[in-house]
Amino acid sequence: MMSTFVTLIIMGMLLQGVVAVLDSILDLAGVGGLLKGLPLIGSNLSLLWAYLFVLATDVNGNGAGLAYGASAEVLGLGRFGMDVATALIILAFVPIRDAAISALGKGVGR
Repeated sequence: MMSTFVTLIIMGMLLQGVVAVLDSILDLAGVGGLLKGLPLIGSNLSLLWAYLFVLATDVNGNGAGLAYGASAEVLGLGRFGMDVATALIILAFVPIRDAAISALGKGVGR
């Protein structure tokens, strides 16, 4: 159970690093502001990056992988729902990671 939390926290850290690089590349190309300005895509851009991250890393595998989103499959959409659920879970672990690192810092500082 704890290894699952640690893995999801690490995946959230990796996702934030990838998103930072993608944002800087898109801003350099002058497309970042355009994407963020689109009504539907701009507000959900982090979910889109997380979904593409899940697809690129193949976290869920072909049914034999880690399958973090298997029990949280969205609307019974099969593999797509499992990937969206995994992306949502990774995004949800970003603030949890921040809280865990803050708690560790306070505990170590004593």
